[in-house]
Amino acid sequence: MSLYDVRKIQVFSIIKVFPIVFAILGAVIGIFTFFITPTDLAAGLGAGAKLLSWFIFVILYTIIMSVGAIVVAFLYNFVAEKMAGGVVISLEPKE
Repeated sequence: MSLYDVRKIQVFSIIKVFPIVFAILGAVIGIFTFFITPTDLAAGLGAGAKLLSWFIFVILYTIIMSVGAIVVAFLYNFVAEKMAGGVVISLEPKE
């Protein structure tokens, strides 16, 4: 078993991947929020307004969560650098 220390997170990899993941997650959450089990506020909307609300929700969710993930990556890099270490990952070779 080999132990590895994650000293830095490449922020560019987060910028590449996380918006896609958050957009998919936001779309699923939005479908439940506006269509399957609508909230009290969404229940009174028409079909067009629900669709527009869902679309705006997906965009805002993706932006807010992606910015949050980037901030967390910067904070992790800062703290890991100051503490001379980071998360330790144990890897084993595939058999």
